[in-house]
Amino acid sequence: MRYKIMEKFKDCKIGTKIIIYYFIISVISITLSTFIYQNINKRIMTKKVSEMAVQTLQTIDSNLKLLIYTVNNESKILLSNLHFQNILKNGDERFNYNSQTAVNRYLTEFIQSNMSISSVYVFDNYGNRYFVDKKVYKSFSLNDIKNTYWYDELQKAQGGYIIKFNGGGLFNQADQKFVSFIRIINDLESQKPTGIMVINIPEDAISNSFKNITGNNDVDIMLKDENDNDIIHSKELTEYSISEDIKKNLKKNLKNEGKGDHYYFTERVNGNNYIISYLKTNLNWTIISKVPFSEISKQSNIYMLVILGMLLLSGIMSFLGLILVSSSITKPIDKLIKSMRAVENGEFKKVSVGTGNDEIAKLKNVYNTMICKIENLIEQIMLEQKIKRKAELNVLQAQIKPHFLYNSFDAISCLALEGKNDDVYKIIKALGNFYRTSLSNGREVISVREELQTVKSYLTILQIRYENLFVINMDIDDRCDEYKILKLVLQPIVENSIYHGIKPSRRMGNIFISTYLKNDYVELIVGDDGVGISEDKLNSIRKLNTAGIGLRGTMERLNIFYNGKSKLEVESKLGFGTKVTIRIPIK
Repeated sequence: MRYKIMEKFKDCKIGTKIIIYYFIISVISITLSTFIYQNINKRIMTKKVSEMAVQTLQTIDSNLKLLIYTVNNESKILLSNLHFQNILKNGDERFNYNSQTAVNRYLTEFIQSNMSISSVYVFDNYGNRYFVDKKVYKSFSLNDIKNTYWYDELQKAQGGYIIKFNGGGLFNQADQKFVSFIRIINDLESQKPTGIMVINIPEDAISNSFKNITGNNDVDIMLKDENDNDIIHSKELTEYSISEDIKKNLKKNLKNEGKGDHYYFTERVNGNNYIISYLKTNLNWTIISKVPFSEISKQSNIYMLVILGMLLLSGIMSFLGLILVSSSITKPIDKLIKSMRAVENGEFKKVSVGTGNDEIAKLKNVYNTMICKIENLIEQIMLEQKIKRKAELNVLQAQIKPHFLYNSFDAISCLALEGKNDDVYKIIKALGNFYRTSLSNGREVISVREELQTVKSYLTILQIRYENLFVINMDIDDRCDEYKILKLVLQPIVENSIYHGIKPSRRMGNIFISTYLKNDYVELIVGDDGVGISEDKLNSIRKLNTAGIGLRGTMERLNIFYNGKSKLEVESKLGFGTKVTIRIPIK
């Protein structure tokens, strides 16, 4: 029964298949919609509340930075006072009632201009102390500062400031909390330390920096320093309101995430859900917030979320339905695609897919017919191209061989007229070796070793003909010897080097022949130290716009045989010689 139903379904139209699939999926989607909506709603609300917490923490961080920035700028104004600088610099001589009064007056004006500062303590290098404190006097000396754990950190700041809670242990008052702004005072001229300044920012100033942020929201804030000391907290949030497991998780993420990173987690307190968030500031402080989920926000957005959720769900289910439908179409088509890709590798195979009598089956039949015709057509084209390429190579090679033969007979005739029969014999024998190697039983490709032997035979002829004209310098990489290359690619280039490079210079020259095995190609180099080539003529050669048969024919033959994958580069400088580099791919 099942087999019959599946067979009938295969014979259905694609439109019918889509309707069946979509009906099944619609039933499933209605069943799952309620469950999905609840999860989506919870996820969205968690994200919204966490975003609000992040914005709150970032705003508090910005306000704290602004507070420190203001104190820093105000302190710079105070330190730039020349009279103040002179008193500190000459404290061993000028510390008296008048100097102390003058400095205290400056400090008083400084505090009055900045309401966020409660006290300022200044010590010169001689231990003399100047201070103004709005609250309770704090008893500590220059030696107490030098004995603190943070004194080395202060010196490394080199005139910059450091921030410590309650002076980093200088003073601990149970009823008061301060954030201490501490910096070394440098002389304006010599930039040498002349004293130390401690500015205390009270708890009230810090609270006021984010009072407006949390005043209208049910948000609790805690601020901790780098040593986990509780600087300030608002409302009911204390370190004990967070469970030990969550605190460990927070510290773990604080260590791994790094400065400036935000981390949050959810916690249920007294039946209400809260998001506990933290932010690590540039001051190495930690800002912690406890933000409740808003019931009003839930109610106002619930209907919109339902509508959006259902639309999204319907879209997803429809998409899944289309995927299922398309899979019944694409599976047979995938086989067609694999067959098409195999065609790129020269494999022409008919496709056999299990289909009924639908549109896919018709497509398969048309494709198989097309494959047969294409296979026959490509075979015909390849045969024609092979015959054409063979003819082109033969024409170019036929142009090169007579060109060399004419020059060889010219040399033989000259030697015969001069009566040098031994040299005539050597030339004829070398010429025979040359043609024996170059003909190579009709082969188009020969080994690098055979090509070099052809060149050596040619050079033997020219050395006899032109006595004391050139010296041969060969640097042969034996690894290249058995690699196959197109024959007669070096001889025309060597011929050009002698006739157009060495001979016009009217002096003895050098011919350089080298072979190298690179990563994926064999490199053949022919060079000379002759007259060189002008820039204009060099550009013409590179564009194959030259009347010379030898070099132009070699470039065309290489391009045809290797389908443009080989490279021939000509480098020359007038008066210094020419170098021709041929790179032939190994595969």
